[in-house]
Amino acid sequence: MFNNITSKKVYEQVIEQIQEKIFYGEFKNGDKLPSERELSEQMGVSRTSIREALRVLETMGVVESRQGEGNFICSNVNKSLIEPLSLIFKLNNGSWEDVIELRQALELETVKFASKRVTKEEADEMKFIINKMEEEINNQNRNEILVNLDQKFHNKIASISKNYLIECLFLTSSNLFEEFIDDARRKIVNKYSDERVLLNQHKEIYNAIISNDSNLAYKKMEEHMNLIKENYKEK
Repeated sequence: MFNNITSKKVYEQVIEQIQEKIFYGEFKNGDKLPSERELSEQMGVSRTSIREALRVLETMGVVESRQGEGNFICSNVNKSLIEPLSLIFKLNNGSWEDVIELRQALELETVKFASKRVTKEEADEMKFIINKMEEEINNQNRNEILVNLDQKFHNKIASISKNYLIECLFLTSSNLFEEFIDDARRKIVNKYSDERVLLNQHKEIYNAIISNDSNLAYKKMEEHMNLIKENYKEK
């Protein structure tokens, strides 16, 4: 059941209650919400407030309305975190340092968790990504493909950490970070005239993770992030 609402900004409290039920697992991805009438009765508010709350949740990407069926929790509700973060970044004139410092903080701790929790199957999946990177090095249109593989590699590390909140944070920062990876990769390749500089760093991170050496994994990830940071900074 929902709680009765009596104070101001009614629709915001409706939003909070629905978000809480998602957080505590009472509503899961793809679940159908009660009807507007049922929500109105359970919360003791008008259907106008319910509709306003649902419109906001739909804009946020949390709820989707299906014609003739009702309102549902989005099946990919975690992706609703992406655009708000991008919007906040742009509205506050965020700098490249903000994004890279955020990603560096995430990467360094996450790789330590991954090195302690990696399974044989996950190690094979990481190896597959690295092999694909190696195959694409001589591809004429390789940069876009390699940027995508680069992100897959780092997102796989987040997945291996077995921490869903870390995975969500990686997802939200990946959208912002893509531009920086692309730019830094081009500069690194031009500087060293060798795409293998980055490939070798990914191999070193991979080897440290599958060796369950969290200290070495941290060190190798730090070297990798510093290389990206240094080369993006060069204008």
